[in-house]
Amino acid sequence: MFGYTLLPPSLTPSVWPSYTATPLVTLDSASLTLTPIALYLRASGPTCYETPIGSLICLGQVYNGLQVPVEQVVITVQLHSLDGQALGSGDAFLARTLLPAGLTGPYRILFDRVPEGFGSASASVRSGQLAENTSARYADLRIREIAGTFTNDQYQVSLSIRNESPAAVWRISVTMMLFDKEGRVTGFRQVDLDDERQLRPGESLAMTIKAIPQGPNTVAFSTFAEGQLAPN
Repeated sequence: MFGYTLLPPSLTPSVWPSYTATPLVTLDSASLTLTPIALYLRASGPTCYETPIGSLICLGQVYNGLQVPVEQVVITVQLHSLDGQALGSGDAFLARTLLPAGLTGPYRILFDRVPEGFGSASASVRSGQLAENTSARYADLRIREIAGTFTNDQYQVSLSIRNESPAAVWRISVTMMLFDKEGRVTGFRQVDLDDERQLRPGESLAMTIKAIPQGPNTVAFSTFAEGQLAPN
């Protein structure tokens, strides 16, 4: 569980809720081609959960094994029948604009329905590109997790975000992932702050983010924040 923050044992609920997921931007699979960078990015999962309305949400992570950051990462999730036949696939951008070297980023793909005979799912990285000139485009945001609680069927984490960049930052996005003891993603939440909300150099922002677990036995969480340097 390296890189995750363990939840206190008292946060384990006895009843596990479900919720209706919000789909990511859909992609035209025909326009995508496998890029060489994708060969060095490793997708884990997915773990798929049926929602109350009969759709299927698949969650997982991508690990960047390169020595340099990457961006524009696209993931493909393939659905399989019990006997291994292909039932369909979907594509989505990684829910982390910039994936630094040696770190992971989450993905989420929503299918309209659970296909008949569904048995398993697999994930692969479809494309990605090396991120250049990142210091001039992306913010250096440091996040500090303060406290975590389980309230009203949700995991709630209070945190503080500090701008370590030499310029103001905007378009800030904060993401929290939930994990079970096997490291599988059980929940996901991404919050985008209003563009008018900027952080000056050295300024901090306190906030609370909540996520509902899709699956049982959630024991840990991980958070990260992203942003862009604001124009002068």
